[in-house]
Amino acid sequence: MKDEEKNKAEVMFQGIFDFAPDAIIIVDREGRILQANSQAEKIFGYAGKELIGRLVEILIPQRFRKRHDEHLKGYIEKPRIRLMGSEFNLYGLRKDGTEFPVDIALGYLETEGGIIVLSIVRDITEYKRMEEAIRISEAKYRGIFENAAECIFQTTIDGRILVANPACVRILGYTSTEELIASVTDVRKLYAELGRRLHLVRLIRADGAVSDFEAMINRKDGSKIWVSINAHALEDAAGMVLGLEGMVIDITNRKRAEKNFQNLIEGAPDAIIAIDRDFNILLINTRTEKLFGYTRLELIGNPYNILLPERFREKHAVYCKTYYANPSTKIMALHMNSVAKRMDNSEFPVEINMSPVETDGGIIIVIDIRDISEKKK
Repeated sequence: MKDEEKNKAEVMFQGIFDFAPDAIIIVDREGRILQANSQAEKIFGYAGKELIGRLVEILIPQRFRKRHDEHLKGYIEKPRIRLMGSEFNLYGLRKDGTEFPVDIALGYLETEGGIIVLSIVRDITEYKRMEEAIRISEAKYRGIFENAAECIFQTTIDGRILVANPACVRILGYTSTEELIASVTDVRKLYAELGRRLHLVRLIRADGAVSDFEAMINRKDGSKIWVSINAHALEDAAGMVLGLEGMVIDITNRKRAEKNFQNLIEGAPDAIIAIDRDFNILLINTRTEKLFGYTRLELIGNPYNILLPERFREKHAVYCKTYYANPSTKIMALHMNSVAKRMDNSEFPVEINMSPVETDGGIIIVIDIRDISEKKK
């Protein structure tokens, strides 16, 4: 019965040995191969039993053999479980002379004939390829991160800076990332408007992300700049918001240009109206309010045609669509006998000039409306 159990155990061991997913090679104290499983033959390119009796060094590139002999002698003198892949970059040598990266785990067994060494060899070619791909990807990301013109950041939800690229340092007027992180322990203090960062966090908690969020920021020297923030939530596995990640763009020049433009149109003697391609009003000047009797809030965001009598709206909409299709003409004079409509429904004669203006958001149309009631008298 004991012999039968022994035979079963041997059959089981042989099955495990032969069908193990890794190469298993057993050598004696001289480094001669006593046994090698099917996977060893497969990954090293040898036929059945071709490895038996040969020195294990045939599986090792020439440049590593001397070091291997020294390691084997040291291991025989002081045998132990050892994971060699964590200590060295190891390579195997196939029968056809090609090399491939491996991980090796060593074990031993004391027998009547002395210590034998068991090596479990894993082909890690795919792992190394993945590792290299990750390394290249990280290097590319690091390059983008370091050289981006936009500030790229990560902060905790309570305002501690975790990551900031050189653009953040430059935009905020610091000399290094280390100085920025050490000096700005709470990013809420960067916001010139009280509660503005809290508003940003609330939007991100509600929607998961925010785009084109504008805020005024304090720089190190006390000066203020306008920025546009695109950010999203950093969440844990349970969906709890732990922090924010995103990009910051300095839009100070744009805001200054917008202010200069607004100041310019405010001084114009005519009504000035900017509309988008859906004919919604984007901005107006004070003269527009006075001429049409609406407040700024009543006009911004509403269709431009509320300023036209009903009988002209369809024709004017067709003209505007045609104009948007070919807005290359800088200024156009139209409808010399046109009529506009005030909030009180009274009508008055006007001259209209239209000009296309290219912006970051696309082309907008700036309309100059002149009241010619006195001329018509």
